[in-house]
Amino acid sequence: MNRSPIRWWKHYWTYLLLVILCMAFLFPIIYALVTSLQPTGFGLAQNLFRDGVYWGHYEQLLSTPRYVRNLLNSAITSLGGALLTTTFCALAGYAFARLRFQGRRGVLILLLGLMMLPGIVNLIPLYRLTSELLRLVPTGAAIIGDLNARQVANLLLLIAVYSAFGIPFGVWVMKSFYAAIPRELEDAALVDGATPLQALRHVLLPLSLPGLMAVFLTNFVFNWNDFVTASLLIRSDELKTATVGLLDFQNQLTGNNSELLNAAAIMMMLPGIGLFLLARKAFFQGFIEGAFKG
Repeated sequence: MNRSPIRWWKHYWTYLLLVILCMAFLFPIIYALVTSLQPTGFGLAQNLFRDGVYWGHYEQLLSTPRYVRNLLNSAITSLGGALLTTTFCALAGYAFARLRFQGRRGVLILLLGLMMLPGIVNLIPLYRLTSELLRLVPTGAAIIGDLNARQVANLLLLIAVYSAFGIPFGVWVMKSFYAAIPRELEDAALVDGATPLQALRHVLLPLSLPGLMAVFLTNFVFNWNDFVTASLLIRSDELKTATVGLLDFQNQLTGNNSELLNAAAIMMMLPGIGLFLLARKAFFQGFIEGAFKG
């Protein structure tokens, strides 16, 4: 009985510290959201929402073709890179979990080392490789919308780079999930006449769905938030992603227009937050089960 108050106070200070940390992390987002809903020049200096919530900045952004184009480019590259990474890791993880081949352990150690390698050290080689490859592609006429062949190739190269960045982590996650699934389930499918690929598709992949969602979401968020790689590899204004376009958008603003800039930042957050909220259960389940199974 004497220890209960002490234990309660210990938990109290722990919860209080967690609340303070959460508020510290959320304050920039709350500040940006509140500021974006104020008329130009008001910010937080005047009474909040004196004339009600102002949606004009969001309407202005949605009616700006360049900004909408930046969001579309981010969606294409982020989804494309995440889907390629998830597909490759689903296959490669199965090979490392179920097959025994020479050099298997060495490749796994190499993938682990690649996860520890800072991505920025690859930027100069990637820049030179991208430049050499794009020189081989003729400009030509528009082939997809208003994009010519070189611009399409530039977009595909960025998607390929994004997909390669997430492979080491994704392979280890999927290997852990496959290794925890009993072989008897797969053997039963093979006895019934299924091929290894059919057993992977109908048995292993459904059981590993949390891991697939974890790999997809982590790569999508990384690709969506990336600035350095996109700013270095993109060679056309029409292909700029939302993060790179936001910097140009900021440079083009004149005067006190922080409300519009904050609205642009909030709109960039929405796709990642919305996707995460829709799949958060599978996301957390994937990481928790991956930690225990690994």
